[in-house]
Amino acid sequence: MYETTQVTYGEGTITVTMSSESTTEVAAPDIRFGSYENAVRACFTEKELEAISGGENAEVSFSFLMSDEIKDTGKLPLFEEAIEKESKELGTLHQGVFFDVDASKTVGFEEPEALGGFYEDVEMQYDIPLFLVTGDREYFIITEEMGVCNLEQDTDIDADTLTVSTHDIGTSLLLYQTQNESLVPTKEKLQIKSQHLFAAGIIVLVLAGILIDRRHRKVRD
Repeated sequence: MYETTQVTYGEGTITVTMSSESTTEVAAPDIRFGSYENAVRACFTEKELEAISGGENAEVSFSFLMSDEIKDTGKLPLFEEAIEKESKELGTLHQGVFFDVDASKTVGFEEPEALGGFYEDVEMQYDIPLFLVTGDREYFIITEEMGVCNLEQDTDIDADTLTVSTHDIGTSLLLYQTQNESLVPTKEKLQIKSQHLFAAGIIVLVLAGILIDRRHRKVRD
């Protein structure tokens, strides 16, 4: 996957490059942001955003390398410890594939700067590799950043994708679990996902109201 998206910010433009490759025989999945506008804002400092808004152009690049084994084996114990801890609350978690992530940003003619994390939570959407997709599975992703592993749960209802809200950028491991292995009550899961759907519905209604109000103003003018 290789995708380039341009986002206008004030008088400037931010070019976002997303790429994914695989070291295995299985093709790397598509990975994208839920909102590119929100994502780019979370990549820059307030000072950098002011420069971009004033007319500077900027670039953000994300590269995901999928593999069956972790590249930095020294991090493996961190993942194993985190999976063991989370399994006690969630039920048995199985390892899927690893993603080594390289991210960088550039403002104007400055040298590229490594991006170690987002300044606020960003929605990330992963297509699940086809060989891991079955109808009775749930998916998670666990990311290591500066020696700490954080697990994020899927917030959508599509069995072929994983959607998470995260501020972490680092080596990640896709996990999966069959429904009969889960220790979380089904009602609680449905409640969590319905809350996200409800929030999304409110946002849609608010945006629709704004558009209708603008049209009415134009008619009156």
